[in-house]
Amino acid sequence: MADYASPPRRFAGLRHPRQACAVIMAVTLLCGASLASAAFDKNAMHQEMLSLAQQMGSLGSQVRTNPQAAAAYRAAEDRYRQISASLGGDDPGHVLSGGVNAKARRSPLKVRKIGKVAPAAPAACGATTTNFTNSTPTAISATGTPVVTSTIVVSGVGPFLYDLDVTTFLQHTFSADLDVTITSPAGTVVTLTTDNGSTFDDVFNGTVWDDNTDPDTQVPYTANNNLVVEHTYANLTLASPLVPEEPLGAFIGEDPNGTWTITISDDSNLDAGSLNSWSLAVTTLASVPTITTLPTMTQSTPVAIPTAGTPVVTSTIVVAGAGRVLDVNATTFLQHTFSADLDVTITSPAGTVVTLTTDNGSTFDDVFNGTVWDDDADPDTQVPYTANNNLVIEHTYSNLTLASPLVPEEPLAAFTGEDPNGTWTLTVSDDSNLDGGSINSWSLDIQTFTCAVAASADLSLTKTDGVAAVAPGGSTIYTITASNAGPDEANPATVTDAFPAACTSVSYTSTVTGGATGNTAAGTGNINDAALNLPAGSSVTYTATCTIDPAAAGTLVNTATVSSATADPDPANNSATDTDTFSAASADLSLTKTLTTAGTIQVGDNVVYALTVTNNGPANATGVTVTDTLPAGLAYVSNDCGATFANPTLTWNVGALAVSASATCHLTATVTQTGTIVNSASATGNESDPTPGNNAGQVTISGQPAAIIPTLDSVGLAALAILLAVSAAFALRRKRQV
Repeated sequence: MADYASPPRRFAGLRHPRQACAVIMAVTLLCGASLASAAFDKNAMHQEMLSLAQQMGSLGSQVRTNPQAAAAYRAAEDRYRQISASLGGDDPGHVLSGGVNAKARRSPLKVRKIGKVAPAAPAACGATTTNFTNSTPTAISATGTPVVTSTIVVSGVGPFLYDLDVTTFLQHTFSADLDVTITSPAGTVVTLTTDNGSTFDDVFNGTVWDDNTDPDTQVPYTANNNLVVEHTYANLTLASPLVPEEPLGAFIGEDPNGTWTITISDDSNLDAGSLNSWSLAVTTLASVPTITTLPTMTQSTPVAIPTAGTPVVTSTIVVAGAGRVLDVNATTFLQHTFSADLDVTITSPAGTVVTLTTDNGSTFDDVFNGTVWDDDADPDTQVPYTANNNLVIEHTYSNLTLASPLVPEEPLAAFTGEDPNGTWTLTVSDDSNLDGGSINSWSLDIQTFTCAVAASADLSLTKTDGVAAVAPGGSTIYTITASNAGPDEANPATVTDAFPAACTSVSYTSTVTGGATGNTAAGTGNINDAALNLPAGSSVTYTATCTIDPAAAGTLVNTATVSSATADPDPANNSATDTDTFSAASADLSLTKTLTTAGTIQVGDNVVYALTVTNNGPANATGVTVTDTLPAGLAYVSNDCGATFANPTLTWNVGALAVSASATCHLTATVTQTGTIVNSASATGNESDPTPGNNAGQVTISGQPAAIIPTLDSVGLAALAILLAVSAAFALRRKRQV
């Protein structure tokens, strides 16, 4: 990544031994020069470093196959490092940044193992991370300079992208040949890496690319191994996680649903590789947040940067009354006579440090005097390209010419999700002697976001009938209370209770407290109040009477529920179930016995008794039996109900009797003696009888003697006949006299 005026970012390779020999001679002459004997001319040193970088670019492809080229490359690199160290780490030829030993002067290296961590978002925003992967390998040819692509289709996620991390399993035998970008469905292009990884193999085979990988490296620092452009690479050693070359934060706010494309350009011949797989960790918000652009905040008090030594100066801006950070842009009015001396960072109130520039700007003056630093400054540059003038590390600088806008060295998106209120600090480190300057002013442009807090109503419901057992044919009374603990109203809310089949009829009333409305004051059948308004702190109580089926058996289970479209933080208490067992069935049988024969009953008369058995409930009666044992003085004749008679007992198997049902049997018997005759009958059933005292009936009769009729023997009859004959003759005689 160039911080020089004109040389290209990748040098055309001189890949033949005879070309390398000439270079070796040139490098040897250069290496003979001594810093001690040369005047301390930084301009001349930069030009020498650019020349060395060109030579290394020519030799790079030959170092594995040509020992002479390898030796020349090492000699040029050693000289380049020597000059860089004397200048405080300047790297105008982009040899050390992302090269064999990134920022080699800065050791020991600092590595932070952070991977795929999305910035914090308010709970109300509903931030959700979803992973998508393409596991189909894509080959990268060793012939020519191929460009290959692979795609991932994202679907079913929120409409607002909040954070994106990328993972690449990318193998290649010369990693610096690779230029890699990610393109969103909206067409935004972000560069992950160009020409980093030096000559080494497979350094991006598992790399996690994350804007938040380097949260706290402050200048002056000894190393920053978390950036792809500064990492110290080693052969066959994974470099991960890394801050990409351009901010993935450039995608923030886009709708991520659609096709994402990874593009890989192999910009040099001979080496090959494969994209084995890649994945996206997509963090979205449930809905588009409310975005607020704060007024520009400026610090206009100048801060001098002395020419002597390697000073570090700071300037601060205080932010107050703002919401969560969504986007930050910075503007610097920074004058300095040798811009590559400057390392500049911004530190948030939360302590996150973002590097704007280190050692960029070459020998030129005042190139950052008005620069706008913006993650979105390069929205669409696609590989393959030879230069990217929108990046601070690749811009082509000119003396006294403003470079703006620029994508900073680290993503300002690292501030996303933070509380911006407090002190922001601009830190400027001048890492080389002699040149000086001034922070004339600087400013911050911050966008914040809020998410509408979804209404929340903690509804709950209780239900009980206060008993554990109920009787078939009886009734039970349920108390059902639906309440809203808030914090918001539930409007509309619904209370439902579908009573079980064992409740043959239900009637209910309801009352409210706390301003609840929309309830049914009285009703029958199932409860279904679907237009309730339950303000926070209110409730509605139903009192429901269930009449139980006399034939019910098992258990009586009844569930009621309260619900609402308003979010409920504790939905587990929105329904309640009351379970009762049925007690043993109870049937109140009663028996009446009456005499249907009228008048005096004499010995020898037949009498008829009416036996009537009735089930007064509450349950249906089964196995009903009526028995009537005839006392002395009665002789069984018949019955009209199919009862059996085994002297002296009549047994009538009535069977089942529903509640309120009755059955009657007529029993006929002959009176066989005079006097008082008491006849009793009783009824029994399978169910318990709550009032057994009415299970029997009796009738008392009084048998009278039969009437006496006189009788004559033969003599008497003869005398009677003579008397009647005389009487008849006498009567005839008188008639004649008349």
